[in-house]
Amino acid sequence: MDRSLKLRTLLLVFFVLGSIAVLLPTFVPRGKLPTWYTDLIDSRMSMGLDLQGGLHLVYSIDLDKAIDDRASELKRDIESRITEENIKASVTTPRSPLGAVIVRVDDAAKKADIKSKIGADYNDEITWYDCPAADTANGICFRVSSSYSDSVKKAALQNAVLTIRERINEKGVAEPNVVEKGEDIIVELPGLDDEMIQETKDIIARTAKLEMKIVDDCTTYTPSGCTKDNSTHDGSPYMKKLFSHVGSDRKGNPTEPEAARLEIRAEIDQWRPDEGGDTHTDYYLIAPDRMEDVPVAWAKKNVPQCLQDSVESNGMVKCPVSGRKIIERYLFGDPELNYPGLIATNPDFKLPDDRQLGFEENEPQPTAADQRKFWRTYYLERAVRLTGSAISNAMQNYDPNTNRPLVLLDFNRYGGRIFGDVTAQIVGMKFATILDDRVKSAPIINGAIRGGRASITMGGSDPTTQEREAQQLVAVLKTGSLPAPLREESASRVGPSLGLDAIEKTRLSFALGIGLVVIIMLGIYRWSGLIAVFAVVVHIAFTLAVMALFGATLTLPGIAAIVLSVGMVVDGNILIYERIRDELNAGKSVRGAIDLGFSRAFSAILDGQLTTAAAGWVLLSYGSGPIKGFAVMLLVGCLTMIVVNMWVTRILFDWVVASKKGATLQTLSI
Repeated sequence: MDRSLKLRTLLLVFFVLGSIAVLLPTFVPRGKLPTWYTDLIDSRMSMGLDLQGGLHLVYSIDLDKAIDDRASELKRDIESRITEENIKASVTTPRSPLGAVIVRVDDAAKKADIKSKIGADYNDEITWYDCPAADTANGICFRVSSSYSDSVKKAALQNAVLTIRERINEKGVAEPNVVEKGEDIIVELPGLDDEMIQETKDIIARTAKLEMKIVDDCTTYTPSGCTKDNSTHDGSPYMKKLFSHVGSDRKGNPTEPEAARLEIRAEIDQWRPDEGGDTHTDYYLIAPDRMEDVPVAWAKKNVPQCLQDSVESNGMVKCPVSGRKIIERYLFGDPELNYPGLIATNPDFKLPDDRQLGFEENEPQPTAADQRKFWRTYYLERAVRLTGSAISNAMQNYDPNTNRPLVLLDFNRYGGRIFGDVTAQIVGMKFATILDDRVKSAPIINGAIRGGRASITMGGSDPTTQEREAQQLVAVLKTGSLPAPLREESASRVGPSLGLDAIEKTRLSFALGIGLVVIIMLGIYRWSGLIAVFAVVVHIAFTLAVMALFGATLTLPGIAAIVLSVGMVVDGNILIYERIRDELNAGKSVRGAIDLGFSRAFSAILDGQLTTAAAGWVLLSYGSGPIKGFAVMLLVGCLTMIVVNMWVTRILFDWVVASKKGATLQTLSI
């Protein structure tokens, strides 16, 4: 027997067994296979929504945040221009009206000229409005126009749909259905387990809105920032006043009764820059996470997972409430709890329009008596100095000193220049990195950073959680940030969209089609027909194994593509058989007829598959949803069909010839 035939046969057996091994996790329920097996081979092909159902999610997007961000961009542009032209003016972005910008000019005589220049630069984007009484003389007031706001919202919604789809694909969930409906985004995920669903929802909802803002620790400052050389840094007036109101005794406990009831403390952070200079003082509030009895409606909106574990009593449930919510309630109130808040009862504590509070989550020290997580505040400028659009790359790394996971950020040319300029202006101050409305870090800037690189250190004390957060952060930063925060409106399980009756009919038609192919091939070609049937089985196994390796989702269009490729495999075998029959009738030897039959049929088979693959590629490039699923399975089928026809079938024919010396047309059953 030919030695090469033995080697080819062993290779075929290896691929067949490998395909079976790859497909086992798909067809065997989870937990039935040994752990070592699933650790070695973690390939699973899930069914699509049309075959087994899945998860239906509805998200709404805070489109107003996109308008507010555009106002911040206008503010930065105008600040750069007045700096270049040595114009003495300040620029702020008030909280209302939405998308508003106020330019306050020191020299009222230049007001008309500056207004004219702003109008010329941003004529299509802005609309003017009357300034407040305090800014009538020197103020120039405008906001993002309604028409431009609509275009920003539309672009933000479309961008959010694309970003969510990319994030799901990055996660490995194939064939997601992500569409916009009005101002909502509909996401449908096929057949995921509970753990996978939660991970996917987490990565979808992460805005990955990266912002960098200055921490205000100045006593004297201008509305455009506390970066003047003559500024002192013994604490911002607002936070000093808030610190005095909450109070702090010798043990660090609050003296104000309501703050004490809510476990809110006022603390001080002080430091001196490495290069010398004034001592910087930062006043802040701190509050731990705690359990509270809250109304069911409040829990459903703010802590929905609590309702699964807590027992309702008189319309109340006991839920964990974060320290951040406690501080926000204390300052800004909570209408749902009929809690007015400090600002409502004492307007002197109203935040300035150009300032905001940032919140950072912290882990307790291992030696601390209270092991609850806690949140602290940062008094920030509202103006965004840098955003995620300035980042060209993100990668995971580790802190060489603590071995804690961190994410390295590489800025693009614009971002590197701005980052260097800002850090040069605020030497000695803190520069906060804010991700998804949480302060991730606020390091002290000891000197200008010109290298075009920064880092975000992962919080928390659990190494596994830190690692996962770093990986997810890199994934969402690479796929792009969402233009505005998402809010999950509803989540529900859905059944197969085809219906059970339709699915049963689909299975019946698939089995019936395969059965008819087997009967026809055995009836016409007998022994050779059996080879064709085996080739079809191998083709299906190879196709499904390739799809499982890529974690693909099998949908009804995919099944249709498999049925079509089965027909192409049989068609290829028929071409080979007829060519062999022609060569035998022409007087060729059996070996010569087989060689010529395969070689001369190859061009016709290859030409047909290339044509089919070209059509599949067009469908894959321009189609979506079911069309894309059909195209993917069709392209894989074209590849495996050529392998099966020209390699697997040839091995089987060589075995027949080797086992039947002096075989003829009749003994080969062709």
